[in-house]
Amino acid sequence: MSLNELTLIALAFGMFVCLGLTLYVEYKKLDELESYFSENETVQHYKRFWGRNKSVDKSMRMGVFVQFFVWPASYVKSGEVTREELDSVPLALKRWVTWPFYFSVIYVAAVLSWYVWRQW
Repeated sequence: MSLNELTLIALAFGMFVCLGLTLYVEYKKLDELESYFSENETVQHYKRFWGRNKSVDKSMRMGVFVQFFVWPASYVKSGEVTREELDSVPLALKRWVTWPFYFSVIYVAAVLSWYVWRQW
């Protein structure tokens, strides 16, 4: 088995891990996460607009929380969320939200690196 085949297998495995983590968080942790932001206007707007509970709706609603937790200073400064709301969420739940995002970023970087390496 060549290095190219091993790399492709690792990238395929990474894709399924990334997808599995994202779907797990969207279907198992989203309602709990939204309960911490029951008074937040931005979250409630997204919940009303993307409220059909389809996969795309859950992804869009989860994207708001990813933004809140990855770049908290800019959203606190703009007034979309308060520091108290962000601090009320348990650390374990914050990790469930941010880790699939970080893993996706690493996965995309790995795929792009592999593509550039293969073209070179």
